[in-house]
Amino acid sequence: MTTAPDLEPIIPFLVRTGALKFGEFTLKSGGTSPFFIDLGEVKHGRDLVFLGGHLADALAQRFPAATLLFGPAYKGISLATAAAVAAWHRAGRDLGVLYDRKEAKTHGETGNFIGRRPTPDDHLVIIDDVLTSGRTKLDAIDGLRAAFGVTRADVLVVVDRTTRRTASPLPVAALTTVPDLAAHLRAAGDSRWRIIQDFWENA
Repeated sequence: MTTAPDLEPIIPFLVRTGALKFGEFTLKSGGTSPFFIDLGEVKHGRDLVFLGGHLADALAQRFPAATLLFGPAYKGISLATAAAVAAWHRAGRDLGVLYDRKEAKTHGETGNFIGRRPTPDDHLVIIDDVLTSGRTKLDAIDGLRAAFGVTRADVLVVVDRTTRRTASPLPVAALTTVPDLAAHLRAAGDSRWRIIQDFWENA
């Protein structure tokens, strides 16, 4: 389910920016999908402000005690940053931001993590584009616990891609879901809603 009724404009936003794509895609989980959420298409300041505002609203509603946002490389980096900026401008919440590298540097700021280091007292929220199997999010949480002793970590994604048959192994908050996408396209008279609905029911 969406995190709040006022987040419905997120779906027209995904359509307008071209972030919702149709075709034949291989997912990180190894499965295939007839549609794909590509937030690499969110590449202008106004769109990042819009998306950051929705993420900040969801954080306020679902995780009011959050103190630190973690953006997994690569797409999560801009999302966590946009959410933190929006949280400050909209509500005066000064959230820390942390992100990682795919490969550790050996010079300058070394290591895999950049930004505000977590402590065991932090309530950390992972901000990312999508959740499909949940495996990468679990791996990220395990890594943060091992590196920093993180004791509380939650997940907020733009789109929850889990299907009826593949429930997430961890709790997740999302701006929108696969059934939401199908319902919006159907209401808009877009016949591609059936592609998304069939995927949700049968994948």
